[in-house]
Amino acid sequence: MGKNERFSPQRPGDGGHEPIQLPVQSFQASEPALLQRSMATGMAYELAMDSFFGASHAIRPNGERHTHSFRIQATFVTDSVDDNGMICGFREVSDILDTEARRYVNQFINEIKPFDVVQPTGENLATVIYRNLVSALANGMPGGPRLVSVTLWENPTSSVRVGMWRAA
Repeated sequence: MGKNERFSPQRPGDGGHEPIQLPVQSFQASEPALLQRSMATGMAYELAMDSFFGASHAIRPNGERHTHSFRIQATFVTDSVDDNGMICGFREVSDILDTEARRYVNQFINEIKPFDVVQPTGENLATVIYRNLVSALANGMPGGPRLVSVTLWENPTSSVRVGMWRAA
């Protein structure tokens, strides 16, 4: 692909502007799973879920205790969907994320392990949430979507994003 070309879901070299067409007309109503698999072939899927909680923290040794309305966004990826065209049950993923968020609701984060030892920074909080979600997914949804990142907002304009990629 040349420097000035944009990605397009068209057949290579056809020069047209029509997207690739699925052979929908040739499928029978009795074959919805076959049509679903055909539609999903070669696709990648990303699911992002948000949860919210209010909590306070203080940076030691002299930081003043203050409260934030935190927003957590967990982003998941997979290269498959089920026969209904779903990555996984939204409720399952949402429940796992909400369970993690509930650990912090109306709490002083400095009193929750490991923040009784490490600084309760946004970076550390996002990292702990990320690692806890990975563990919860492995136990609660084995073979399910893979967690890519967790983004934590302390306010509407400031966030930190963590994941298992290498910084450039």
